[in-house]
Amino acid sequence: MISTNTPFQKAISSLKSPSAAAFVQDDWESAYSRVTPTNEDTRLYEAARWIAEEFAEARRRFPSPAFGPLSAEWATILAVAALNREYRTAADLRSDAIKKQGTAEPFISMDAMSGVRITSATGQHFTLEDLAESSTDLTENWLFDALTATGSNPPPEELSVFAVEAGRAYSFRKAMNTLWNQARYEGWFYELRADGRASWNPGSREDMVLNQTWLQRQQSNLMNYPNVDMSVWPKLTVSQRRQRARVRAVTSATRTGGTVRLKVSSPSYLSTRLPHYVIERSALEGSFLSDFLEADMPNAKGVTASKLLLAWHLFLDIAKELSNGVKLPTLLSPSQAEELALSLPVDVLQDALVQGVPVTAEVALAIIDFLTFQLKTGSNEKGNRGLWSAPLVKVPSRDEYLLPLPALETSNPARKVEAWLEKGGIDDVNPVTARGLLYETLYRSRLKNAIDNNKKFNNASAAEHGIKPSKDFKEEIDLLVSFGGLCLVGEVKLFLMPTEPGERVRYDGKLESAAKQAKRKADALSAKPEVAAAALGISVQEATALQYLPLVVTAQNYGFSTRVADVLVAEAEFLKMYLSGNDIVVGRAVQLGSSRTVDQTREYYSNEAGAARNFFKETSAPYVLTRISERFVWTTSPFPTLAHAGATIAVPVFRDVTGAERRRAESLISMLSPTRV
Repeated sequence: MISTNTPFQKAISSLKSPSAAAFVQDDWESAYSRVTPTNEDTRLYEAARWIAEEFAEARRRFPSPAFGPLSAEWATILAVAALNREYRTAADLRSDAIKKQGTAEPFISMDAMSGVRITSATGQHFTLEDLAESSTDLTENWLFDALTATGSNPPPEELSVFAVEAGRAYSFRKAMNTLWNQARYEGWFYELRADGRASWNPGSREDMVLNQTWLQRQQSNLMNYPNVDMSVWPKLTVSQRRQRARVRAVTSATRTGGTVRLKVSSPSYLSTRLPHYVIERSALEGSFLSDFLEADMPNAKGVTASKLLLAWHLFLDIAKELSNGVKLPTLLSPSQAEELALSLPVDVLQDALVQGVPVTAEVALAIIDFLTFQLKTGSNEKGNRGLWSAPLVKVPSRDEYLLPLPALETSNPARKVEAWLEKGGIDDVNPVTARGLLYETLYRSRLKNAIDNNKKFNNASAAEHGIKPSKDFKEEIDLLVSFGGLCLVGEVKLFLMPTEPGERVRYDGKLESAAKQAKRKADALSAKPEVAAAALGISVQEATALQYLPLVVTAQNYGFSTRVADVLVAEAEFLKMYLSGNDIVVGRAVQLGSSRTVDQTREYYSNEAGAARNFFKETSAPYVLTRISERFVWTTSPFPTLAHAGATIAVPVFRDVTGAERRRAESLISMLSPTRV
């Protein structure tokens, strides 16, 4: 991350950004001329000027509103119709890409499946998830503007021209806003090439790869439990599968004119492929959120995260079933737009929830309200992650809702449940439902259990209750573990995984604060070894001889392996695995088109002394991260411009396993019995 505390950075914090119509170049020039700029300041100043010129040209080129003479009702419908159309087109392209990759090479690592990239007609490289994220985010901007639309009904008979124009306008705005946030917080800059085109690069390629690695690692962690289910599912009978999955689902959805009919029944579960719901539910059960799934929400009577997850997948059932009956048209009439937007009446949604979750009619309406998209107004920011956590779009002036397919299909399960808990009142602000304290308590217990069952340990100890402040010792210690002469003094943090530049800056501040706390507490404990001795159940002499290592332990991956304020950051799941003494699964490969898989494992130490000796090295450069980061390669992708000659942007591409890792996977898979396919 770049410094945001230089005199220039402080001066521009009160100025209008380049995206604003009220941006004043003279104000930025004045702020720049009053300081002795750093190299990063100069890059930011030049980036702001370049991006401001693009925004100014966009305001001249694109009409306002971008969706022409449409009313709020039809501008909203068209927004979701355009989103679903673009996503379905990209999904078809990815399907073709995976088939080609499977033909060329039948073995692929599980974590590379999500990295399959699509090449557009303009040469841009992106994953389906990239497109889902950017297109869903820009749709939120579209929906914001749609509410102020002043057009009248009925709409024109042909809407595709408005969809294309609005799509271009909002896509361009989204691309430039993203670029500006990257320049502002992550030091992105451009250099002019000989042909006059701008070449955009991150301030630090290493930081960007590390951010991508943490996100990839998060996906790997979420798949720990589903990976087990994937190997078991093909061997189960249909009745056994029903016990592990949903009892009821929407198994049929048809549209006849303006009427939508749903059938809610028990799924057949004939496929050997693990259902989407089972994957998400299993992922959550293996995550730090598992202990909150059944908790009643103070702000939503009768609603739990488990019920919301069931409702989410009922909506996804409906979206898929209705989509199957809708072809992707070249032109777009109003009726076709409604079909693409997957519109349906509220009473149909309510009835699906009553039968499928099941819940009462009252709770069904509460769930619909909870999962209905709301624009951020300042008063409803808490737990509001936009369409990613609330995918139902209410049609203005109608008792109907629209279903944005990419949000329903690709939303990160941990992020949406985290948002639901916050919105529902299960957070650290409410002392009755405080998540952080409960998480610390449960994590300590599980870590102690892992240590107690580690057969490679002889004298390790963990403070089951941490250390509470007292008259003689003022500090509160979240986590205290000793093994092999090393004592970990951990500050445990339950932070939401940041995904955007601004979020990462705020998270960095939280990490720095936690690191300073951990350092202070480790120093205090080192000065009073008798306190550590009492908590760990060891002698004062043994406690005095310990090396005290401050540590920040995060529930998710951001910061893992780095040092903040000279304090190491460790991922909670990695720490538990490390101290368990078991061989650690660091990757899984799958043969496309079958259930054949092979795990890669690693032993970190053979005894307690080795665990202590290797801890800092293995946590600073953990193989579970380096095996991912080393597989990123850099390429460039065309970037849209209006005011300049053209531009490219650097893109990290995630490769599949190579070399010895691939040969090992192929060798082991080849030895699997054909009867297990």
